[in-house]
Amino acid sequence: MNIFIVFAAIFSALALAIVILVLVIKNKVSNITRNYLGMGLSDTAKLLSDGLADECRLPYSVPKLTPLYKPKIERDFPEMGYDRMESMVRNGVIDILNTLESGENADVLSHSSVRLRDQVNGIIRDVRSKGEKPHYDDIKIHNVGIESYRSDQNTALAVFQAAAESRYYVTKNGHMVSGSREKPTQHLFSLTLAHNQNISEERDGIYLEANCPNCGAPIPSVGAKECHYCGSGVLHAVDKIWQIDSFRLLK
Repeated sequence: MNIFIVFAAIFSALALAIVILVLVIKNKVSNITRNYLGMGLSDTAKLLSDGLADECRLPYSVPKLTPLYKPKIERDFPEMGYDRMESMVRNGVIDILNTLESGENADVLSHSSVRLRDQVNGIIRDVRSKGEKPHYDDIKIHNVGIESYRSDQNTALAVFQAAAESRYYVTKNGHMVSGSREKPTQHLFSLTLAHNQNISEERDGIYLEANCPNCGAPIPSVGAKECHYCGSGVLHAVDKIWQIDSFRLLK
């Protein structure tokens, strides 16, 4: 009995010491936050919590390389221009997300390559096999930035990133299984724009032709403005030779 009383006394003393220690630490931390931040510990904790919530609502950042690549694009493709490419990316993201939600065949996508349509149709088939349906409500494109640009004699590729927001959620059998109908979700997408001289689509892929419309001679490089053989001007159909070639979710 005496041993039990001794243990009880020791346990009570330890518990009291721990409580006092916690209160002392809390008081010191509160004094520190008040001295440096002008607010107590509870207010600081609320500020951090609100900050994390705001972080979830903030759009993702995109590459800031426009000053580097825009002059090159304007020089190589003045009839297209950087602004028109950026507009194609913005409209492309919305078009692709709406197609994924509707489940329609990706042939409805504008300015899309065969590879992109195959990619989107593959995503749609995968979602259908799970019995799910994605929803992208109130889509908003925050920012678009170019990640890289390169061109050679045969092709030109421009890779963009787009920060988008939507009320994204997934339903299955009429019930929501993920996402939120009320809170916006931030996404970061990568889209590649590809250029070819003339594109004719066949069942098994894309066949490229690059010839002068006057003499039939081959055009030596993408973006060429005149034939090197007869001197005739080469007029490009911009919407046909620039296409969205790939689409990827980064975050």
